[in-house]
Amino acid sequence: MAENKIRIKTVYILLWCILVCAGVFIKTGMMDDLWRHMYDLIYGDSANAVRWSAYSGASRENNIYCYMDFWEDQVKEMCMDGEDFDSGVDVSCGDSGVSYADAEGSAGGENGADGAADAVPGSGDDGTEEEAVSGDGGSGTAYADQDQGKQKAADPAEAIPVSAMNDITSSYIGMDSDTLRSYCYNITYPDCVKNDELDAASLLDKDMTLDMSTGGYKVLIYHTHSSEGFADSRPGEVDDTVIGLGEKLADILTDTYGIPVYHDTTEYDMMTGVLDRNASYDYSREGVAAILAANPEIEVMIDLHRDGVPDDVHLVTDVDGRPTAQIMLINGMCRDEAGNDVDYWSNDNKVDNMAFSLQTYLAGRANYGDIMRKIYISTSRYNMDLMPHAMLAEIGAQTNTVEEEQNAIAPFAAMLAKVLLE
Repeated sequence: MAENKIRIKTVYILLWCILVCAGVFIKTGMMDDLWRHMYDLIYGDSANAVRWSAYSGASRENNIYCYMDFWEDQVKEMCMDGEDFDSGVDVSCGDSGVSYADAEGSAGGENGADGAADAVPGSGDDGTEEEAVSGDGGSGTAYADQDQGKQKAADPAEAIPVSAMNDITSSYIGMDSDTLRSYCYNITYPDCVKNDELDAASLLDKDMTLDMSTGGYKVLIYHTHSSEGFADSRPGEVDDTVIGLGEKLADILTDTYGIPVYHDTTEYDMMTGVLDRNASYDYSREGVAAILAANPEIEVMIDLHRDGVPDDVHLVTDVDGRPTAQIMLINGMCRDEAGNDVDYWSNDNKVDNMAFSLQTYLAGRANYGDIMRKIYISTSRYNMDLMPHAMLAEIGAQTNTVEEEQNAIAPFAAMLAKVLLE
């Protein structure tokens, strides 16, 4: 009898010690390190990807973090009593294995991230929606006729025609869905996209041509992860981040192709003053929605990022003798890994989004070869439900140089113009 009491007391003491230790681990953040070490022991370092930050230093994040963030967000979703809430994690598994693409949400939590981010302190909550509604767009730059700022946009009636580019879409029109999958897509979870959504004829037949007769801005460029930088980015130099890429893309679309562009430079991943990629899609959703409401003539929105890959991966090709970062487009299907629709990530525009990315991908393949990586199909949404012609583009990755990134923008602009003007 005495021995039984001793055993019971011993069990109680052990349970108490376990609870106390767990509380200390969680309170101090040591649990995160424990998860990380456990994950490394099971899967090894090869499963990890590196996410860089030019301003806050490099930090390593594992897949387990993506899932932890996802489930944390799901708890928030339940507690928000049905409020619209985009999960904060997104893992893109690109052509060269797992690639962290920018904290948005993937299967089972968007499974990862769609690019890392490097940040300069943002303008806070008072620089997005109110200014965007007024037409200033927070800290954005609008390329069109305005009382203030430089005039960048050509008269829509005098738009410069796109120079002749090869077209290979006709050879894809008759493709069955399985062949289209293998030729054009990288799909981590095959059930995430349905065969009837991969109807080549339907996707390639959709008219993407801009209506230039309405005036106003036609394209919105923004950056959910505005602070993403590159291998040789200079600390604190905005031109060396994806914002610099967006600025060059806006210049070329406007000056060369006559497409008026609104470039939103709001630092959505720094809205609280510290780098936060989990909440950045919520912030960009609010800011972009306000810009679209204030500028109803906008027909295209492009969320411009760079990918995050293992640091031994270099996404580079040669275009006209110049080292050029490769480009990956992403579509979010708002489904889980098993292909079930996720109600709080609904997107009625997903097929139009897919048509836009496929036509752009094929224009790129026809004219610049392997500058285009396969289109990545994700489980999440990326705020692409806000507009039929919405795109998320990853230009290179953190291992590319600024020069390689900048060299990719003119080809990217040309393929966009091919789709939007012809």
